[in-house]
Amino acid sequence: MQFLLVFIILTSVAYNDVGCQADRAAGETKFLVLEDDNTEPTVLDCDFHLNDTESFLTVKWFRNDKAIYQWIRGSQPAPIPEFKNDVDSSYEASKDPNKQYSSLALINPSISSTGDYKCVVQSKTDSDTIHKTVQVIDTRNNTLKLARYQIQNETQLECTISNVFPKPTLTIISEDDEIVKVETPDPYENEDGYFNASTKAVVQDNDEDIDSYKCVVTFDGYSQNLTTEITSSSCRGFVDFRIVLLNSFVLCLLANLNLFI
Repeated sequence: MQFLLVFIILTSVAYNDVGCQADRAAGETKFLVLEDDNTEPTVLDCDFHLNDTESFLTVKWFRNDKAIYQWIRGSQPAPIPEFKNDVDSSYEASKDPNKQYSSLALINPSISSTGDYKCVVQSKTDSDTIHKTVQVIDTRNNTLKLARYQIQNETQLECTISNVFPKPTLTIISEDDEIVKVETPDPYENEDGYFNASTKAVVQDNDEDIDSYKCVVTFDGYSQNLTTEITSSSCRGFVDFRIVLLNSFVLCLLANLNLFI
């Protein structure tokens, strides 16, 4: 039993090659909102704590477990070639030589910058791992519409949004009347990774008052939203199907009269 215990300890040390390994869970999600004038890098700090940094120190950053950047103390930092246009390797996080290039400075962000980031720091006898989460929000080229259709005393509302990231949630709100039915298909992801989504609602409208409706677009965990409004007095999106049916009847009647001329 004593021999087996010694063998297990030696095997563990050989596999990890460190004396102690910490793995700290991710904190809050960092939201990165893409804007036309967004030129400043987004910096992810690697706030590590090691007992030994005297002889050797290396810092590696991963996104979704894929290496994107590394720095060995005493040498110049270097992004992995595939990500050279995504990282500013000249960014200095600190004047402390143990943390000078430890942070990850993301540049040229896109929706592919979304992911789970991990900073792995190793010395000769110690290691530390820090997790970060980045969620990109891109609504720069979105199209948001809310349409209203009237069928007798029933109001039908349809809200659509296109070309947003990440997957949105659409909610139709009636300021005055009760929503009696909602239909929301799953958002559709296009070939560029952006989402199109829609939702429909039916409102029971039994009066002639002007009613107000909203469509609110939200993203999971993000506090801000997109909103559009429409009222029953708006011409946009309004169709009275009784008039459509009446026009069809008149056209049919005229066509029949032409047969006798």
